[in-house]
Amino acid sequence: MRLLLSYFRLRAVQTAALVYFLIAGGLTQLPLFNYVGYEFSAAMTIPAAFISGLLTVSFIRRHIHQPISRRMYLLVLAHYGVVNFLLLLIPLVVMSANAIVVKNCSFTRGLMYYGLLPVITMIFSISLAAAAGTLFRHARLIVVFIILGILSHILILTYAEPQLFAYNFVLGFFPGITYDETLSDVSTLLVYREFTLIASLFFVAIFFLSVRMLWPDYKFHENVQAFRIRKGDTVLYGAALLCLIVLAYGHFQRDVLGFQYSDTDIQRQLGGRAATAHFIVYYPPVKLTDSDLQILKAEAEYNYSTVVSRLKESLHPGEKISVYLYPSGESKHRFIGTSNTNIAKPWRKEIHLTLDSFDDTFRHELVHVLAANIGLPVVRASARMGLNEGLATAIDWNWGEFSPHEYSAALQREKLLGDPEELFAYTGFATQQSSYAYIVTGSISRYLIDRFGVKSFKEVFPAAHFVESYGMPLHALIEDWENFLRTVDASSLPPETIRTLFAQQSIFRKTCARVTAERNAKAVQAIRVKDYAEAENEFSASFEDVQTAFALRGLYLSLLAGKKYDRVVDSYNALNERSMLRYNPGILFLLADALWLQGEVLHSLEVFRRIEEMKYSEAYTENAALRRVIVREPRLNQPLRDYFYGSAPDSVRAAIVTRLLRSDESRVVGRYLQADEFY
Repeated sequence: MRLLLSYFRLRAVQTAALVYFLIAGGLTQLPLFNYVGYEFSAAMTIPAAFISGLLTVSFIRRHIHQPISRRMYLLVLAHYGVVNFLLLLIPLVVMSANAIVVKNCSFTRGLMYYGLLPVITMIFSISLAAAAGTLFRHARLIVVFIILGILSHILILTYAEPQLFAYNFVLGFFPGITYDETLSDVSTLLVYREFTLIASLFFVAIFFLSVRMLWPDYKFHENVQAFRIRKGDTVLYGAALLCLIVLAYGHFQRDVLGFQYSDTDIQRQLGGRAATAHFIVYYPPVKLTDSDLQILKAEAEYNYSTVVSRLKESLHPGEKISVYLYPSGESKHRFIGTSNTNIAKPWRKEIHLTLDSFDDTFRHELVHVLAANIGLPVVRASARMGLNEGLATAIDWNWGEFSPHEYSAALQREKLLGDPEELFAYTGFATQQSSYAYIVTGSISRYLIDRFGVKSFKEVFPAAHFVESYGMPLHALIEDWENFLRTVDASSLPPETIRTLFAQQSIFRKTCARVTAERNAKAVQAIRVKDYAEAENEFSASFEDVQTAFALRGLYLSLLAGKKYDRVVDSYNALNERSMLRYNPGILFLLADALWLQGEVLHSLEVFRRIEEMKYSEAYTENAALRRVIVREPRLNQPLRDYFYGSAPDSVRAAIVTRLLRSDESRVVGRYLQADEFY
């Protein structure tokens, strides 16, 4: 204990303690980083790497010329580890205390990430610095450069390969910049951190081979002359060689282990390849028939001609865009690291989508790729996310029943427009709710294109030089746009629709975003396997932590499947009168179904009519109209109860539709459901 206390009397250690404290204090003010979870843990890996590495070099300098045996150096390294671990507890204590102010939904999971990320990074950095301290005269500089080089691997990998995520010896795991709130399966991170510890063991073996033989103060040729293989070195050489073999195995099997996927890996896994004049499409043949593929290729070329005519940009002769179509969000998440976000990599001329999202998002992503012609060098895009997404939304201009201009005018009417200028700042777009950010930047961009022409907007696009292109600053352009919005008729959009549509928060503003997202994902999986009791428990816990519309919809769906109709109605009635959840069309739809299944037909019809009038989306409007037809007809009640909530297999549901088609009274509904199944 006296020895450990002597370390903490050193000015370098006291400085490190202060740095950790200040960093943790700063993170308490940043949303998403202000509780013990993944983001906080990942952020702490970088200071942990530099501080533990530099401290270890300074410690080694004190010990290396002392008459210490190799066996005693084991204890010395253990002391280094203990000192750095105690220092690493400082930010953990600070952030744990912050739980008084900021809710922490899963402290245990946060501790797991803290152990897997900064603690293992500290061990790796100590072993690296110990080896460097015995081998190099300028060890501090070497350690800093190596750590920076390892961190740069994230940028290189995510730039050069399709994937957005990266596993890394320093950071541990980088999930990529996406709208997904769930992280990858932690089991892959566990395996990767085992390889990190093996790399640490390799550096420890190098340290013990060099200590007492090589001197960092000596010249290189003097160390070569002094080098001797001593008794007992065979074990160390064997350990180092074994570590290298295991690390080489991890590198060459990185696709099997889930650490990294090249475009070749993804193409091989998808299996199908088709070419058009401007695209190479990679797809799963089991999910697309030949006729489906021909339609998809034709739609791709049609969208290409549409974007070219609007953007006035095209591919260079001989260029083609690679389009990766994944069978599911889970498959896309495995290969590139995102389930919900469809992406383009303009510098690679790549688009990544799921099959079922092709119609809705392909043209938007295509704009990103063709805008590479006018983007900044290297990234081939704008420096501002608001300009990237604003241009894509403006050129695509496909938002459903209403245009971004109409939505923006309704936001202005409800005094929810906020400060649109912030969306064009470097980080402003990412910190806002996604629907709001896309719609508002899309409306502004379309207004500027329509008023000044696409050529002027393309001049602004790379670096946001509004004054040079338009002769006026951004805030003046936004004032003109707001005046234009006052001429747009948004009367068809009810206030509750706008407030509900834009009530969701950005991940940076949500409480326990990662924990609740993972809990919701587990509940969704339970619904898929028809374990409704488990789904009910998970969604209930999620809603208790954070009252989100997604969790409440999932809970109601679980209750309906379990025939607990009264609980759905009681739960809705218990919601706060001012809660926007009372106006969410998904929640209202399930409430109306519960009333129908209870036998309260008139009340159910009233709620379905209310959903239609909201005009929240074409899907909700159409399905509410269908439900009103079904609810009014008593003969449809029982078979369609089984169809929607009977947990019946597909064969039984198909038989229900067949019976409906045989009856004159139900044939129209039967045809609609049959068409829906075919789609």
